[in-house]
Amino acid sequence: MKKNVAIRIGIIFIFLALVSPIFSQTYRSFRSEVQDIVENKTRFKIGPFRLYPQIRFRDIGYDGNVYRQLEKDDTISDYTATLSPVLQVHTLFRNWLIVSLEENLEYIHYFKVEKERALNNSITPGVKILLFKCFVLSGQYSYRNRKRRASSEFDVRVKEIAREYTGSFFYETARQTMFGFSGSSRKISYEDITLPGQKIYLSRQLDREEKTGLVEFYYRLFPRSTFFLNAGYTEYRFDDIETQWRNSHSYQVSTGLRFLLIGSMRGSVSVGYKQLVPWTKDLEGFSGFVGRSSLDLRAGCFALRLGYSRDSHFSFWTSDMYFIEDRYSPGVSFYLARFLKIDYNFSYGENRYPEPEILYYPDGRVEKVKRKDIYQTHSIGFAVRISGNTGIGISLTFWKVDSSFYLRGNREQMFVGMYVTQDF
Repeated sequence: MKKNVAIRIGIIFIFLALVSPIFSQTYRSFRSEVQDIVENKTRFKIGPFRLYPQIRFRDIGYDGNVYRQLEKDDTISDYTATLSPVLQVHTLFRNWLIVSLEENLEYIHYFKVEKERALNNSITPGVKILLFKCFVLSGQYSYRNRKRRASSEFDVRVKEIAREYTGSFFYETARQTMFGFSGSSRKISYEDITLPGQKIYLSRQLDREEKTGLVEFYYRLFPRSTFFLNAGYTEYRFDDIETQWRNSHSYQVSTGLRFLLIGSMRGSVSVGYKQLVPWTKDLEGFSGFVGRSSLDLRAGCFALRLGYSRDSHFSFWTSDMYFIEDRYSPGVSFYLARFLKIDYNFSYGENRYPEPEILYYPDGRVEKVKRKDIYQTHSIGFAVRISGNTGIGISLTFWKVDSSFYLRGNREQMFVGMYVTQDF
């Protein structure tokens, strides 16, 4: 029996290794969601309402370069802290209806740079209905108003507002085999930002509407692992008439495995292919492997982590419609004792742009350069367990980017502060 299980796992990972990872599992069965609410998401009950409040603290410390500026631009440093309370509310009715609401208020405080202070808000109501014990109809609305770095291109935090409607219809079996359709419509808008010597009109470059349709299939291989396969289509329409040359659509197909626990390993691995097709005929599109995966392995006094992601993202810096991002994120923890551990995390990323940049020099020379940005992050810290799997620690993080694009240049940032971990 153990040999057969090992063979099945081996076949899956050989298949997954043939291509790069893509999307992780998104849909959850009605029964597993009810079980999770009852066992893990109910801290208080008030009548029919199950409440699960949390308070998260992030980025408490000293930021050596708030705007990730070039050194010649007189970098600004400050002390910062983020308080992020979350409230999840669920109502279950006779095992056929789930009504949910999640509210996340987040306050970002800077002690000196007042313009960087922000109150973020995310609210997500949803409903899930089980019909005839095997069909599930669900709908969800999401509103997010956040000041953040929306992608690796962003050196400063900007306000991003996203509104999204999602609906799905699935067939589920008692063994949690699931097949269905889902669709979503998302509207994204940004504020414009001002940097030393320039103004970037993000609203013109990135404001858009995205419409997505997916066909999805899930099959439970083991009690705590699920195989999935999905295929979909997304349409991108930009708001500003001057940037409607970015209008495009994409096709994607993905397959993979998500496991909560296999031995001492947990995480998700997936594979897939994406094709981004511009509606403007002269533009170069993208086709290739994209994805997102993460693995955690505990071995004795060590905990190993490995993350990888690859995708195309819309660009605002240049005349390129998009850039391709590859990111590798290994990490390791060493437990000096049951209550004390040392953490080290490293991240390496490359952003590549399909169209060459034209550089004009004072002596009249003109040069075409393919833009490439290389990101590196080193983080080291230690944490002390305070209760259960929760601990508190101190970390030192160095971030840098080296770019062949003259406006981006080479930038560095140092952050030292406290962090909370729930992974002891």
